[in-house]
Amino acid sequence: MLRYMTSATASTARAVLPRLEAVPAISTFRMPIYYSFYNYFGVDRIISFSLPGYGYRTYTSTTINSKEIDRPFQILGLQQIAVGSLSKESMSNIWIDVFGIKKAGSYTSEKENVDEDILKLGPDGSPYVVEVDLMTPLDAEKRPKVHSPPLNHIGLWVDDLPKAVTWMQEKGVRFTPGGIRKGAAGHDVTFIHPKGNEDSPIGGAGVLIELVQAPTEVIDSLKPK
Repeated sequence: MLRYMTSATASTARAVLPRLEAVPAISTFRMPIYYSFYNYFGVDRIISFSLPGYGYRTYTSTTINSKEIDRPFQILGLQQIAVGSLSKESMSNIWIDVFGIKKAGSYTSEKENVDEDILKLGPDGSPYVVEVDLMTPLDAEKRPKVHSPPLNHIGLWVDDLPKAVTWMQEKGVRFTPGGIRKGAAGHDVTFIHPKGNEDSPIGGAGVLIELVQAPTEVIDSLKPK
C-alpha cells in the first residue's frame, strides 16, 4: 500500500483514492489533474507521484474505479496537440524540417486570433492520426494569445460532445466562452477552461483542454466493443 501525504491533503485524497492509506510524509500531491482526468474523463489510470527523497514514481492504479461513474459519453483518444509561438518559421523548422511531419492544411480566424498550420502525424486515413497545430497570433497584443503558453492545449476525441458538455457542466466543470462550434479541422469542438471558478470549480488543472466530436469512423475504430 502506498503511504505518503500530509494530513492536510489526506481527506481530499481519501475522497478520490479511497483505498490509499495516507500518513504524514510529504507535502505535495497532484490531486487536480487526477480528479479531472480519471473521474470526469474516465481515462485509464497510471498514477505518478513526486516523492521528496524517493524521486519520481509511477504506479498503475487499482484503487480508482472511474467506471463506476455513469457517463453518457466516452473519451476515445488523443485528437491533437497545439503549440504556439510568435514565429511560424521556428515552429516549422522543428516540426516539419527536423521531424518530417507533413503539413495537411491551414486555418485563419480573426475571432480566434490565429494563423495556424495543420500537420498530421500518422498514416493518411487512419483514425489514429494525431493533429499537430502550429499557431501564431494575428495580433500578438490581442486575446486569445495563442502563443502563450507555448504548449497551448491538447484535444481529446469524444463520442458524444453535447452529452459530454451537459454532463460535465452539471458536475461543475468550467468551459471557456463560445460553446460548441466548428474547429479548424471541421469538427465540432469546445474547450474546458484551465482554471475553475466559484460557479464551476473544476477546470483543467492549468491545462486548456479541447473536446472534439469524433466522426463515425473514429468512434467505430476507437470505441471499445
